[in-house]
Amino acid sequence: MQRLCLVLAALAIAALPPLAQARSACHIQGQIGGMVIDECTQTGRDADDEALKQQCNGKVPGLAEVGGQADARVVAACPDGAGGVCENPKGAQARIYYYKRSAQELATVQQACQMQGGKWVKP
Repeated sequence: MQRLCLVLAALAIAALPPLAQARSACHIQGQIGGMVIDECTQTGRDADDEALKQQCNGKVPGLAEVGGQADARVVAACPDGAGGVCENPKGAQARIYYYKRSAQELATVQQACQMQGGKWVKP
């Protein structure tokens, strides 16, 4: 389970470069290996709305190959209620909000965040 959480955290962090130009947020919801995916990436930079819609619209690539599925959609801002937030992973000016995670899953995601140079915040 810990390995799966690290994979999911890495996928979320890997999605940052395209989204690092967006002022809106990208909310991803789905499942992989029976585990719920519910996370949202938000940045503070402006972006071309069309580019953001193309990057955060529909199925998340790469998850089907590992037995999962998730949908991404543009939202004005990430919703309240996150269990934890990773700030500025990989030097990106972004925040990744994690929802619906157990304490153990959040601890694993926190470790992945910090390994990527991010700061972990409990809301």
